[in-house]
Amino acid sequence: MQATSALYQSIIADDHWFETRLIIDGVGTFPERQLFAVSTQLQMFQGSPTLGAAVAGEISVKMLDPGESIPNMATLRPQVRACNATRQSEWLPQGVYMIDTRERSVNESGLSVLTLHGFDAMLKTEQAFESSTITGDSTDAQMVAEIASIIGVGVDERTYALMDKAYTIPLPTGYTLREVLGYIASMYVGCFIMNEAGELRLVSMLELPPETNYLIDQDGDTITFGGDRILV
Repeated sequence: MQATSALYQSIIADDHWFETRLIIDGVGTFPERQLFAVSTQLQMFQGSPTLGAAVAGEISVKMLDPGESIPNMATLRPQVRACNATRQSEWLPQGVYMIDTRERSVNESGLSVLTLHGFDAMLKTEQAFESSTITGDSTDAQMVAEIASIIGVGVDERTYALMDKAYTIPLPTGYTLREVLGYIASMYVGCFIMNEAGELRLVSMLELPPETNYLIDQDGDTITFGGDRILV
């Protein structure tokens, strides 16, 4: 779960709405009034949980054409914040993506529209494992740290907390980084994704809390009535 401030929690406890902005590295920050649509997708669950895989996230953007040159593979950083009539929370990152395709068009109102589609850094793991640091057997944590270093990202601290068995990983000659991540993920009944900050994260079924059938809110907190929890 993404960490949020007390201000954010206070705002969403009552009437509120969310604002979106998009940062394109090297180009600028685009507020909501310049965005027609921003959506992200991470298909970690497709009818059933995805296990033993490294899943790439995607972004689709439709915005007013800024009329500026956007570099190939430019980085897209969508962010949201909670607002009410008097206050706004901090901006919360919603992933880090690289542009894959772009298309320019004119809409029915005569406005120039730029449509972007991109993927997160998981696609960088579609390369053969080559390392000058790991030349033999390693632990699962060492391997994940090396893969993150190769593709230039950090590792979510929750990943190391989950990988507490120190499984031995043979030198993965002939395998891609993505295949190695999937192999490690299967050991922990989970899959690898990129988190909201663009860090490599292991998500495991072992993280799920015990089933209680209590009614909860969007943050997983139990909803009470008169101090009593509600069974559903």
